[in-house]
Amino acid sequence: MVTYIVRRGISMIVTFFLSSVLIFLILQLPPGDIMDFYMAQLSQEGIQQTAQLAAQLRAFYGLDQPLYVQYFKWISHFLQGNLGFSLLHKRPINEIVRREIVWTLIICSLSVFFTWLIGIPIGIYSAVHQYSVADYIFTFLGFLGLSIPNFFLALVLLFILVVVFHSDITGGLFSLKYVDAPWSWEKFIDLLKHLWIPVVVLSTGDTAAIIRIMRGNLLDVLGQPYIQTARAKGLKERAVIYKHALRVAINPLISLAGASAPDLISGAVISGIVLSLPIIGPSYLTALETQDIQLAGSYVLLMVVLLLVGNLLADLALAWTDPRIRYD
Repeated sequence: MVTYIVRRGISMIVTFFLSSVLIFLILQLPPGDIMDFYMAQLSQEGIQQTAQLAAQLRAFYGLDQPLYVQYFKWISHFLQGNLGFSLLHKRPINEIVRREIVWTLIICSLSVFFTWLIGIPIGIYSAVHQYSVADYIFTFLGFLGLSIPNFFLALVLLFILVVVFHSDITGGLFSLKYVDAPWSWEKFIDLLKHLWIPVVVLSTGDTAAIIRIMRGNLLDVLGQPYIQTARAKGLKERAVIYKHALRVAINPLISLAGASAPDLISGAVISGIVLSLPIIGPSYLTALETQDIQLAGSYVLLMVVLLLVGNLLADLALAWTDPRIRYD
């Protein structure tokens, strides 16, 4: 296992650097740079800037240097924990990421937990009661959940809360009076009143997918000869399902969980805008639109790191849950 972790660590480092080069090159493809957008923004505000000032700022941020020099400066700062300075937000990127990554991880973790808590039991029930009325109902709900975009579901939920239940929840994680207030029990309760909406919105599509995957995998495993042998030995059906079949059927879901965090972050861009969430998604989209390379590149690299670490943890979890898997 130690040898496998070392090999994976080396491959993760190589993958990280190759991904960083590709990300940097892709972010350089649009014409112009952040300085063009920044100068245009200042011009719209009535602040007249000269070409000399723009050149000075480009030199200060290294935008007038060759691409390979810009890349090495960018990646070296990232590895040192210094993500640079965002001209768009006029503040260090570390402050932006530190604020948003906490809420992103909280919402994504709760979404994954909700997805597994709902999806796996329903998938097991549908597989055990194949072609029953409940199975057809869950199958329909699964397809419905996969077909509804997250941002549209967010709009529907907000409409129902405001129009039908006359709620004052219109997005965000706090009511207006608690946004800048210090933490208290009332603020925590207010957070819970708002937090369930993004959790449900972001987990709906994944919950439907988990139901379908769990049902299909378990049906395949239940047809295997060793399951028939276990039943012939007189084991209880509950023991056959949960002790023997489920341990094998859940393996693809563990692998899928390793890539769930980046998918949730990238899939929460539009939903985050609709719900006014202080997470990475909306800021990432704004950074792309304004060609804020420092900010956009930092977000993408963070998602690459999450993907690499998540896949490693998923592989280790597979070896722990399934004795047939060995990484020697």
